Amino acid sequence: MQKIRSGQAYLYRSGGLRSTVLDVRMMDAVRGDLLRRALDTAMVRYPYLNSKLVEKNGDYYLAENVLPITIAKTNKLRALGSMSTNYQLIDVTFTGNSIRVAFHHALVDGRGIEPFLETLIYYYSSLRYKTDFEPAGLRLAGEPLLQGETDEPFGYTKYEVGDTPAPELVRDGYVLPEHTEQVENYYRHEITVNREQFLAYAKANNATPTILVSLLASKAIKTLHPDADKPIVCSLASDMRAELGHPNTHKNCVTSLYLPYTDELAALTLREKATAYRTHIADQRHPDAVKTAANGQIGMSDKLDQLTTLAEKRQMLSFFDELRIDTFVISYLGQLNFGGAAAHVESVHLYSSGNRGLILNMLSAGEYITIDVLQSFESDEFFHEFLRMLDAAALDYSSSEKIQFATTPDKASKTAGRQAEKYYGTFVG
Repeated sequence: MQKIRSGQAYLYRSGGLRSTVLDVRMMDAVRGDLLRRALDTAMVRYPYLNSKLVEKNGDYYLAENVLPITIAKTNKLRALGSMSTNYQLIDVTFTGNSIRVAFHHALVDGRGIEPFLETLIYYYSSLRYKTDFEPAGLRLAGEPLLQGETDEPFGYTKYEVGDTPAPELVRDGYVLPEHTEQVENYYRHEITVNREQFLAYAKANNATPTILVSLLASKAIKTLHPDADKPIVCSLASDMRAELGHPNTHKNCVTSLYLPYTDELAALTLREKATAYRTHIADQRHPDAVKTAANGQIGMSDKLDQLTTLAEKRQMLSFFDELRIDTFVISYLGQLNFGGAAAHVESVHLYSSGNRGLILNMLSAGEYITIDVLQSFESDEFFHEFLRMLDAAALDYSSSEKIQFATTPDKASKTAGRQAEKYYGTFVG
């Protein structure tokens, strides 16, 4: 068994952690028999994903799961770590033309599950269309793991940090009025934007995809709330792998960068705004700044390890249950690679419920950049204003109606204790 360090922040949640879902929309109806065969082949390349959660004296471990990952034709998102998923921490379901992979953040983050998803879709498409597609850098069955693919980025030794001055951060952002509402339901809107056109527009304005969406979203909020008493702050999820020297790890390795949208910034041209954001990002992604952030996560795990009971650990991390990040969050998974099978993928969407506030999940697949607007409040005022920003930029897009949804809380934390006695005897160390 392996004690969980990265990913600890996603454990000890009241009621369990809700799964995160990658929803792949294929061009054609999905065949379950071929998906099963593709999954079996893909799992040969990713043996570490066959895992279950085990709790012992308040600590959580990942243990090998000898049961297979199940597949079901259902719209229901099943509870990870439950009997229905063979206690696995990932689940594969399908209906119509959708293939959904749900995953638990105690096992992987978005970048960690991405290669598995790519391999799965590649093998499925090869079977579905009876074609040996060009793999184009995909990880295939029979190949060895990459160096450091199972590295623990947040171990017991802190990173050495140089004397580079810490960047000035603006975390205290404007609170959307909707953020103060009691959460009753979760909603999402799906937006698909022409990828080629979107990237050309971003490049013409010296922006990356995330910078462009952050600026459009911030302008939308400022338009709706011109009297905002604080800067509109985008909390941007950022991969730490390269700066920490673990480029191939599948484990959680993410920090947050902060992009403030001030009145001074609002007065600039789009290119000038994007250039300013590039500077903010470069400062916060300096190796010393990233290692300092990583050391903070290591320190949290060290303090958690000093506690001796499950109740104490849950109490320490209870603030995550009501955590609200202001003003909004962006997470960008990047460009997905399906090799020659990409032509059979319409789009991919990323969503999870259970988080308070406003979140924009982005990724690129096939011909589209997808932006999934997730929110814990009913008003769709922001969504429509954001669409007006896309219209003003003359970007071609399509959008869905408001979708009420809920991903499923895990059962792993409830079943882990009952499994501990059986598996703890195999633990050494």
